[in-house]
Amino acid sequence: MLARGDVDEIALQQVLEVVADFDESGGASSGLVAWELFVDEQRIIDAWARAQADGLLKPAAHDSVNDEQMWRLTAGGWAARNDLGRRA
Repeated sequence: MLARGDVDEIALQQVLEVVADFDESGGASSGLVAWELFVDEQRIIDAWARAQADGLLKPAAHDSVNDEQMWRLTAGGWAARNDLGRRA
């Protein structure tokens, strides 16, 4: 059985992976991340908030079509993505 922290890390890893996938195209919103993971946006909200609080995400462009803030990984976000990926 996974400890609570492990569940958070898996979710955080998934969020960072999706945001990284959209880096070259201008970033990703929380809605886009949820859509890519085939889950309701509410299910990623804790990992998304953790990524922001830990400084792993930085604002990118604003998507005026969907009226959403887009986000990219910071240098720390890329490092965390790589570190979490090695532990998975």
